[in-house]
Amino acid sequence: MKLLSLAARNLARNMRRTVITLAAIAFGLSMIHLMINLQTGQYRDMITAGISTLAGHVVVQAEGYQEEKDADLVVTDADAVTEMFSTTFPDAVVAPRMFIGGLLNSPTNSVGVALSGGIPSAESAVQDLDDKVKEGTWLEDDDPRGLLIGAGLAKSLGVGVGDKVVYMGQHGDAEDMTSKLFRVKGIFKTGAAELDGFVALAHLDATRELYGAGDVAHQVTLHLPDPDTSDAATATSKEGLAGRDGIEVLSWQEAIPEIGAMIELDRSSGDIFLTILGLIVTMGVLNTVLMSALERTREFGVMLAIGMRPVQIARVILLEGALLGVLGALLGLVGGLLISYPLVVYGLDYTEYLGGESFESGGVVVSAIMKGEINPVRMMSYTVGAVVFTTLAAIYPAIHVARLKPVDAMRHV
Repeated sequence: MKLLSLAARNLARNMRRTVITLAAIAFGLSMIHLMINLQTGQYRDMITAGISTLAGHVVVQAEGYQEEKDADLVVTDADAVTEMFSTTFPDAVVAPRMFIGGLLNSPTNSVGVALSGGIPSAESAVQDLDDKVKEGTWLEDDDPRGLLIGAGLAKSLGVGVGDKVVYMGQHGDAEDMTSKLFRVKGIFKTGAAELDGFVALAHLDATRELYGAGDVAHQVTLHLPDPDTSDAATATSKEGLAGRDGIEVLSWQEAIPEIGAMIELDRSSGDIFLTILGLIVTMGVLNTVLMSALERTREFGVMLAIGMRPVQIARVILLEGALLGVLGALLGLVGGLLISYPLVVYGLDYTEYLGGESFESGGVVVSAIMKGEINPVRMMSYTVGAVVFTTLAAIYPAIHVARLKPVDAMRHV
């Protein structure tokens, strides 16, 4: 305790330098926490959007569909799988889906379209596309002729709400083209050009009719109220469907691996930047402790001459670095929480900068209002890291002081 008290008094002797160093540590760590929390919020939004639109917490699909995305690979008893999911997970939302491609024709133009079929009530429960309908209304469960199209697609076709369009395509085992008349029920705008310009949403029954089969789906997706139970739900689903041939049960990580890979890459590159920022702050601490030690060379010589051991003086220097680290880290933690709070509650609004309410990232559409999320684990790891790095920064000054000769040190001017 005496050495700790001595270290604290030494830091207080030059308060201006100590305050500047603490401010540098706190500012650097606060910026690190801000970036961590902003990254965490963006990762959450990407995963949520990917699960809701591209997959589910659990996905059942035909073997080989994950690699080939071949429209001919379908789950042939999709209704039975849907019923199993509904019975086993009564609080979850089950969304069977069909994905086919063809031509959408209007009186003035024909445009290639990716037609997605689903149950309207289920889709509105798991994704927010219904909130992006700018004209008209969302699809209805009892209206298989309704069609929802993107704003870009509506412009290319020259149609509006209430207009008729004809879909044409060749699917399944059919040798001839199949067609169906739709009426535009609504027009959505996400801000992602590809989605707004080439995607249309229809009732599951309509896409099954076009495909020529009544009990098929490319995916049967399970959306859980608690994402943390997805691993257990995947295991339960595999057990429940173990006797069925020709299908595979995937977790969301397996169904959309590109999102996980993108997040991992972004996090790794971010960690490199944050580490560099931490090293810069550490160099500042090294400079502060070293200058403080050099200024007290004569004082250390006197202490050595009256019997203080070199290792005790070295400990004092290390304690000074540790105290700077602890105080700076605590200030940085508080500062990081304070500046992250507005991001968590209100977010950063990039609507005007991006030219829309949404944008595409990692193959999914996310909101242009980027909200953060407090990540206590990573924040604490960087806070502890700051203490460790500042303590390590004091090692060289401590070694330098421990090697001083009492006579030479007292002659130092």
